[in-house]
Amino acid sequence: MHLRTVVRDCLYVNWALPEARLPELPEALRYELHSIGSRRFGFVSAILFRQTSLRLRDLPWPRVAHPQLNVRFYVVDGEGVPSVLFAAMLVPGWVVPLAQAAGQAGLRQGRFDYPRPSRDPEAESWVWRARAADGRLRLRACPGTPSVGFGPDLGSWQRTCDYFRRRDRGYQLVSGHLVRTETCHGVTTLWPAQVEAREDTLLRRLVPTSGEQPWPEVHSSWLCPEMPLDFELCGADRGALPRRVPAPG
Repeated sequence: MHLRTVVRDCLYVNWALPEARLPELPEALRYELHSIGSRRFGFVSAILFRQTSLRLRDLPWPRVAHPQLNVRFYVVDGEGVPSVLFAAMLVPGWVVPLAQAAGQAGLRQGRFDYPRPSRDPEAESWVWRARAADGRLRLRACPGTPSVGFGPDLGSWQRTCDYFRRRDRGYQLVSGHLVRTETCHGVTTLWPAQVEAREDTLLRRLVPTSGEQPWPEVHSSWLCPEMPLDFELCGADRGALPRRVPAPG
C-alpha cells in the first residue's frame, strides 16, 4: 500500500541510553551502538507531529489529518540497512479502526495538545502534550543554536541530524511479527531547539526496561515545520521473537 502525507510542526527529540537499558531485539535486527570510553550507547527518539493530507498516493481523496507520537530505536536490519524500530505509535482513538481497516495495525490510542510553531515562529517557546492511559508526556521547546548534550558524538550538527532522519526503512511488531515500512523523505528545513521534559511518565512506560533510573538529558533536538513523506507498507517478516521485544503500545 503506497501512501503520501505532509508532516507539520514536528518536534524531534533524541536521547542516548546505555546498552544495558536497551530492550532485546528480534534476531533480524541489531542496535547501532556508539562508544564513550568503555561504555556503549544506543539511541531512542520521541517524534511528535501533526500528519496532514494523508491519502493513497494515486488518489487525491479522501484525505486524513491527525496528531501522532512515535517512539523509535535505531537499528540495522539483516541486510545491513540502517533502520528504525517503532516501540510505540500513538494516534487519536478515531484513527485506530481506520488504520486497521487500511492494514496498518499496531497503533494505540492517545490524546494530544500540539502547538503550531510554523504559524508562530517568533514565540519564545512551544509546549507539546501527549497522554495515554499509562502516562503523560510534556515537552517544552525553545528556539536555540545547534548543540549536542549527553551521549556519543555523531559529528557535525548536519551529520547528527542526518543520522536520525535519513533512514528509509522502519520496522514495527504486529501480532509478534515484524512489518516493514519503506519511506521516501523529502527535503526540509530544520530549526534547532532546546527541549526540556516537564513530564515523562508516558515515555518511561513506552520504553521497556528503563525502570526507575533517571531519564538522561536530551542528546539533540530540532523542529521541522513541514516535511513531505511517501511511504509503502510492506508484508510481515515472520519469525520467533524474544520475550522482551518492545511491543507496539
